Amino acid sequence: MDINVCFKGDIKLSLPIHIMKIKPPKPVTGTTFKSPLEVFAKIEDLYGLGSGQNHFIKDSQWEQQAAIFNAMYKKYLDGECEEEVPSMATFHFLLPSCITMMPTEVKSPAGVACVLGIHWTGYHNFFLYSLNRTLKDKVDPEGVWPFAAPIAVSKLSNSCSYLVLACEDGVLTVWDMAEGLPIGVVALPEGCFCQSIIFLKYFLVLEGQNVYPEGRPKSQITCVVLCTDASLHLVVAKATQEPTISVLVERPVKHPEEAICAVVAVLTLPGMVLTFSKGGSVHLLDVAKRQVVCAFAPPRPYRLAVPWEPVFVVSLQHPYFLLRGDRPAETGPTNDTDDSQNSVFYFHFNAYPLVENILRNCIVSQVDLMEDMAFPYVLPLEKRCENLLQKR
Repeated sequence: MDINVCFKGDIKLSLPIHIMKIKPPKPVTGTTFKSPLEVFAKIEDLYGLGSGQNHFIKDSQWEQQAAIFNAMYKKYLDGECEEEVPSMATFHFLLPSCITMMPTEVKSPAGVACVLGIHWTGYHNFFLYSLNRTLKDKVDPEGVWPFAAPIAVSKLSNSCSYLVLACEDGVLTVWDMAEGLPIGVVALPEGCFCQSIIFLKYFLVLEGQNVYPEGRPKSQITCVVLCTDASLHLVVAKATQEPTISVLVERPVKHPEEAICAVVAVLTLPGMVLTFSKGGSVHLLDVAKRQVVCAFAPPRPYRLAVPWEPVFVVSLQHPYFLLRGDRPAETGPTNDTDDSQNSVFYFHFNAYPLVENILRNCIVSQVDLMEDMAFPYVLPLEKRCENLLQKR
């Protein structure tokens, strides 16, 4: 089947410009300050406030804290490898918003990032650096978000409107970047730790079917969280309600080959994700009903060569995905012209009757939603006020 790919030939990219060099924060050590006033005098224009670098804790206090910890957990620490974990940086380009406000004299084109958000492995802080600077400017963060535990995973939505930060203690914080406020803090079940976060396009369940409403409501997100124990969870956050978390797939105990190793959203299908397991199976999962809709597999003798690291591409606008399949080394070619060990297979969701019906009726209009009072929060504010006054 032919796939039409279009490239715009008039796009011209400017040369990269080196504007700053950011280093990981220094380890927190004993203070050299003699009084709390010296600590506050060190903070200039609130730079570094919340980073933990400017404090009034002596070296002796750090040593006493370490001695207490080692005494309490000696039996767990004996024989432990002291290998240092390399610090890796995760960064996001953030658009202008209530959180990333720029000075009024700075003019930035619409849709262009103005702030770099960054965190490092093993660190508790999320730093915000302005991109409106030159090499001569001092590199200090414009903002610091401190967390109770080191940040393990972060994910920015495709629209750059929402940011999720997951800490090593299993706590997730969901930020509405456009409105400038957190819309939810939720904790994963005990023993679960975040491995990856997958944003879903906001959807509703209308008459038992997942649908996309016209005009997405503000401050409402849905995301899927894959944990290190291969369990899968659904997180729903709304500005007007407490966030909810539910289990989609339990950790496989009896069948380790069913452990999920990768998840990707299928944006053309409301509330659907593709899951890839270590055994090589690929499933389309309905997160609302928590059930598998259908399964996919390359034709025999092809299979996923490295199932725990599958190679795939899911289209953002069209209902299909591409999947790499490898022929086992011991299997010879079927004919003289077919001698390829690696192939890419094309799967179109329209070819599956169960999914075809979902694709045909996946968008619901505002008019239909206004007639259905089960979803008042998706209506425009004027219509909600009108309905409230009519009830009274």
